Amino acid sequence: MREIVSATDNWYLDFVSGLSTERLKQRLQFSFTDGDKGTMSCEEMLLHVITHGGYHRGCVGQILEDMGISSPPDSLTKFLHRHEPERRLHHL
Repeated sequence: MREIVSATDNWYLDFVSGLSTERLKQRLQFSFTDGDKGTMSCEEMLLHVITHGGYHRGCVGQILEDMGISSPPDSLTKFLHRHEPERRLHHL
């Protein structure tokens, strides 16, 4: 799984590194899973990909809560401070 995620990450990095502003604004047609047609710009599609995982994490967190299980903290702030403890200021 780690290799697949890494390969996907690298694909996105390669893809976005070569994008022009014109290409980001280009609108693309697609089909929703229910068969309806839609259109979005390339930058809108990238934003969707970047943020969509949060939707699923939220759903899983709600399921865990409904089952009486506390979900782990899942936020950028917790991640940064856990992995770089020097960021946590004990006094201001």
